[in-house]
Amino acid sequence: MARDTRSRMIYGAALMVGTRGVGGLSLRDLAKEAGVPIGSTYHHFPGGRQQLIEEAIRTVGAAVTRRIEVGRERGPVAALDAFGDEWRAMLEDSDFRTGCPVFAVATGDEPELRAIATEVLESWQSSLAGVFTDSGIDPARAPRLAMFLVAAIEGAVALCQAEQSIAPLRDTMDELHHIVDAALR
Repeated sequence: MARDTRSRMIYGAALMVGTRGVGGLSLRDLAKEAGVPIGSTYHHFPGGRQQLIEEAIRTVGAAVTRRIEVGRERGPVAALDAFGDEWRAMLEDSDFRTGCPVFAVATGDEPELRAIATEVLESWQSSLAGVFTDSGIDPARAPRLAMFLVAAIEGAVALCQAEQSIAPLRDTMDELHHIVDAALR
């Protein structure tokens, strides 16, 4: 759990966006849930709601990329698992109320934020593609495979929320393992 006020607000905003969507982020509700005065919002984020959401999405993006990169050392399946585990933990910890905040922003109505979320999604794809290329997968195929994996996992997260079950993510990960294994042969 983030300890300082600014970090609590960033992580709280990510959770709120992942649960309620971009339109559901209220600075007043966030301050209450993070246990900070509402004035702290404007002190730490003079750009207001927009800046807070941007930083939350970039922070989530960087954390997921770090997990992928840690998995890289153990190979492409480990990197894939690191990506999937991030969302499994979020789903289970929130009783399936919170999905991917990056995807929520990427499909939202605010073009500037949507562009930032798209950059984050592309960075995940790029990291995964690098892992795949390093492991011997055709460099022409690696970016498409990475995009497919991100899309499949993001879709599985939405299905998990709808079904209130981890089964769609578990089953998707099983199928993705087969696809990555086949690509490695």
